[in-house]
Amino acid sequence: MRARECALVLTVGSAILLSGCSGDPEAAAPSPSPSGSRSVSPSASRTPTPEPTPASALVILWYGQGGSERYNELVGHARAAQSLHKQDRVVIDFQYLSEALRAAEAYEQIPDAPTQKVWASALKQTRSGMASVLAGSSLAVPPLPEDEARDAQARGWEKIGKGLAELKDLDARFRAFGVLPLKDPWTA
Repeated sequence: MRARECALVLTVGSAILLSGCSGDPEAAAPSPSPSGSRSVSPSASRTPTPEPTPASALVILWYGQGGSERYNELVGHARAAQSLHKQDRVVIDFQYLSEALRAAEAYEQIPDAPTQKVWASALKQTRSGMASVLAGSSLAVPPLPEDEARDAQARGWEKIGKGLAELKDLDARFRAFGVLPLKDPWTA
């Protein structure tokens, strides 16, 4: 028990010495109040109020805590599908793009409203484009007439292209916030 009391006295004594040596004369000796009793005013608090976190720090945090995976997967699969389409290869299997899109839609929102708006629009364009391409495919039930099917697929690929353009804009926004990606989905 004696050791505990000594440790407590040393701790309290150290705290008093540290506050007295802080260089702040007000911290060393409290000023008496006009009424003669000691009181602590809220304005005398030495704990600074934390500054609000800037949007860039929040976006960087979002990106670093899983947002980059959602973004990179979506860009990679959308680019792969678009590339096959441009090579005049028939693309009706959107399994990987659909999985990446679902994961991106389920992930938390970007904590910057204008950036989130671009992200949400890219997701919407991609989802709508996939639906149009599939509606114009031979797997659609009921199948569309041939000319309507071609138009639906053309609109779908155009929307997927718009989604990719918005994802590219998102990349520029991320970089403006100071995000330095370890993996660039636009060069792969």
